[in-house]
Amino acid sequence: MAAPANSSASELFERQCDTPEYYLRRAEAQLLQEHAGDIVDLCGLVPIVELGAGTAEKTRFLFREYQRRGVRCDYFPIDVDSNTLFEAAYRLTSAFPRLQVHCLGTTYEKGLRALANHRGRRLFLFLGSSIGNMEMRDIDDLLRELFRNSAEGDYLLVGADLDKDPAIINRAYNDSAGYGARSTLNMLSHLNRRYRGDFVLDRFSYRSQYDPCAKRNEVKIESLVDQTVTLADLAFTVSIRASESIDAEVMWKFDPDALGAILERAGLVKIARWIDPVSRYGLFLSRHQ
Repeated sequence: MAAPANSSASELFERQCDTPEYYLRRAEAQLLQEHAGDIVDLCGLVPIVELGAGTAEKTRFLFREYQRRGVRCDYFPIDVDSNTLFEAAYRLTSAFPRLQVHCLGTTYEKGLRALANHRGRRLFLFLGSSIGNMEMRDIDDLLRELFRNSAEGDYLLVGADLDKDPAIINRAYNDSAGYGARSTLNMLSHLNRRYRGDFVLDRFSYRSQYDPCAKRNEVKIESLVDQTVTLADLAFTVSIRASESIDAEVMWKFDPDALGAILERAGLVKIARWIDPVSRYGLFLSRHQ
């Protein structure tokens, strides 16, 4: 069934995740399901802090492991979308009676600083290949911030998409149902609503292409005509030529050893990694030494 024309970006992204071409969420969920016990064995039954928690659907595999062992789990989800956090907290505590949820509706940096004085070891989560949606300097900055606000013995579990056949990646972001394109173009609708903009979506097109040499997928919004766009609340006007593009998103696809080096650069030492050989998706566990 097609999504309604006025679907939100989050709804469209959820639809994209369900398409046959978009393997990332399924691969990560399968790895978490298979290795939740291994992760808990290595880290211990420690509090969990999740960056960009959202609905925490995949984190449920870890919560089930705590519940199976009859142990309370303190969970600190960090996300700027407070409404989603609180809705997820209600569902999670209903499903897992031993789970205690402490929502932090804020940015990663502010959330990490708020938890900096916690005593005892913790497991930090950064799932969904979100680490790949940042520029490299921002990845380094975030990992350094996490290191500064964590303590010796804390763990970080990162989910990351890996370099692979470009055709697989291009299909994932150019799904046949068009949800990836609609989700990205919905950014313009968001700007219209938030800043009284006058973007006309029909005058733009979605472009996504993987560069295997750079190991980087770039998503752009291309202007189809010469046009001028205004964001009234910002007193901002820009002229855009036909074929000129707006950078929308970047998705890095990592080499496992290169990602390990990025984590080590931030002071995090490799403990374990689990890689799906079919989808070339990995979970990477490291520790603050």
